[in-house]
Amino acid sequence: MTIRAGTAVRWLGIALVGLAAAACLGSISIEEYPTELRCPKCLATGVSRVVDGDTLHTRMGPVRLFGVDAPERGERCYSQASSALRQLAGRTVRVEHGPRSVDPGGRLLFYVYTEEGNSIDEMLVGQGLARAWTRDGQHSDRLIALEQQARWNGVGCLW
Repeated sequence: MTIRAGTAVRWLGIALVGLAAAACLGSISIEEYPTELRCPKCLATGVSRVVDGDTLHTRMGPVRLFGVDAPERGERCYSQASSALRQLAGRTVRVEHGPRSVDPGGRLLFYVYTEEGNSIDEMLVGQGLARAWTRDGQHSDRLIALEQQARWNGVGCLW
């Protein structure tokens, strides 16, 4: 009887771990870290909601991260990228202008930083959760190099 009870407890434990893993599927835990791109004195703005991995709503209006292209709904890595942006943005972000101020959809275009001034664009690309925007931007060289490094090392869920 003890053996059967022990076995049942073991299988229950395995089942619970499996359910917990399934519940977390698609989410990611990312912690802020010091980035090469920094802007601790950039304009701060409140965040009201994260839409996806590269768009958030702020007091200034909808903001599209200038330096990255994150997966869209239904694409691989969408949940992880959205979850990471939500965690990194928190309630306040700092923003830096790029060479264009709005996208074709009317969203504001900014490089986005944590409240402490670390680059969210850099963290998303470096963790393999978003691709670097390659067409323009003052930080494109850094972000492209990070994407190449993440691809090479198989970091993240995009490759």
